[in-house]
Formats: sequence, C-alpha cells, structure tokens
Amino acid sequence: MAANRQDEQWLRDRAYYIWEREGRPHGRALNHWLQAIGDATRVRRVSDRDPTPDEERILAGRIDVNMPALLTKDVPGG
Repeated sequence: MAANRQDEQWLRDRAYYIWEREGRPHGRALNHWLQAIGDATRVRRVSDRDPTPDEERILAGRIDVNMPALLTKDVPGG
C-alpha cells in the first residue's frame, strides 16, 4: 500500500492517532493499522476528484491537506 516513506509515515501517524483516540488499548495494533489504510484509501479517492482548497479542507476537519503549501501561502493583511 505505502508507495513511499511519506505514505508509510502518514499511515503510522494515522494508526497512532486512532490508538490514542481509543484510549491506547493493548492488542489492537493490526486493527488500527487497517483503519489507517482504509482512511488513506478514502482520502485518495476524495482528493482525486475533489478540487476543494486546503483552507476549506481544514475547516471541514479533513486530513488530506497539503500543510506545507498552506503554511507558505501569502496571507492578506498578515
């Protein structure tokens, strides 16, 4: 599934987030990893067909945001 190190790190971070959110239960690592893979698959499908700007994705609580690009944008009045 992971095409490169960045994808693998995203999966690790997502699985860790799921584990933390569930209260750090023991013995559920595989389940969390599979959930992270499912999330990545959904994010790819949505981002392939969704031209939503990164700002709107953040406001919607989505995780498929190009954060480095967003942080380097010029902000009016800033």
